[in-house]
Amino acid sequence: MVMVFLVGVLGACLGSFANVAALRSLDGRDWVREPSACFHCQTKLRFWQNLPIIGYLSHGGQTACCQQRLPARYIFVELAMAALMIVAWQHLSMPVFLAFIPFMVLMVVIFLTDMDDFIIPDWTSLGGLGLGVFLALIGAPGLPDIQTSLIGSMAGAALIFSINFTYKLWRGHDGMGRGDVNLMAMLGAWLGPVSLLPILVSASLSGAVIGIGAILFHRLQNSREAPAQVPFGCFLTPMALFWLIFAPQALQTLL
Repeated sequence: MVMVFLVGVLGACLGSFANVAALRSLDGRDWVREPSACFHCQTKLRFWQNLPIIGYLSHGGQTACCQQRLPARYIFVELAMAALMIVAWQHLSMPVFLAFIPFMVLMVVIFLTDMDDFIIPDWTSLGGLGLGVFLALIGAPGLPDIQTSLIGSMAGAALIFSINFTYKLWRGHDGMGRGDVNLMAMLGAWLGPVSLLPILVSASLSGAVIGIGAILFHRLQNSREAPAQVPFGCFLTPMALFWLIFAPQALQTLL
């Protein structure tokens, strides 16, 4: 129970970081050195005001400096990241868990930026790609060997690029952005080429279900506006995390 608590605290802290990194990346602000401040009045936050979950609940979901309402996404992301870290710690060996902490953080940041603005920052996808190849090169636990990692990265990029190329020939415009290509290359580097098709197919199916649901909802509402576009990265990232945590045990069971 002590370890579960500590891993949950670590996850909440990483969730708080992921929130800040995502928001500041979209605003073009420094997410590394710039101190935390109130997004309403820009007052610098004190240490206890910046604590994950506690900082939100201690003031009833409001800022301590100007009593403005805090977005609920702050506490939701921190709780979700805490839960993700606990589940990953329970299902992965400790060396693999430690090696994949950066991967899990990057997946959350990519999910948030793609959800907000349909943007996957290069520092997350290309930076994550470079980090994955480096960890594969030094033989980090859980990652494929360097040759398999490089093949996976090239296969991931080629797979999405070819799908988008075919879609553009058919419809006359891009169906996916360059960020999706970079993201699939990153996933191939970290998880290997064997993971790409299961992740892509499951993400496509879940995205199709959500997209069809959005279309039906707009028709029921008699709305003349087209339903909102679906950011594909928001489906690729959870499926990649699902593969990381559950696929090894499932494959071992099947074998």
